[in-house]
Amino acid sequence: MRHTLLILLAAGVGAWLGAMVFLSFVVAPAAFAILESRHQAGDLVATTLNALYLAAYILGPLLVLVSIAIRPLGRRRLWGLRTILLILMTGSTLISREVVGTRLFSLRRAMGAAIQSIPPEDPLRLQFQQWHQFSVLLMFCNIAAAAAVLCILSLEVFREGQG
Repeated sequence: MRHTLLILLAAGVGAWLGAMVFLSFVVAPAAFAILESRHQAGDLVATTLNALYLAAYILGPLLVLVSIAIRPLGRRRLWGLRTILLILMTGSTLISREVVGTRLFSLRRAMGAAIQSIPPEDPLRLQFQQWHQFSVLLMFCNIAAAAAVLCILSLEVFREGQG
């Protein structure tokens, strides 16, 4: 049963990681390269990102519960690290959507026009760029955390097979 739960946990984390990577490295660049309006591209990416956040709101807590439920055999540090990383991923997703995403949306609305038509030194545009960079940083941290969780899980599955 423990082995099956580890595999299910890996599948869930892998799906989350895959969605984040696909959005970051395929959908977003393609939207900005293909669509005529950068404003439309931003809307497309924001809508897709919102769907990812909603999925993570369900998947994150579920993965944390499964991680907690899997009793550690031997190394408790790996079990704790895996669970803490999943909690941090879930928390940073919440922050990314509820704080950062909300702020980005309100800044876009306050600018009134397409971002690229706003002068680069405009305070609203500068704030938007800072919040956007923070959003990208949070996504990168989640990608790195998910990759680390997958490494921990693969180590646990390997060790279980050895024991």
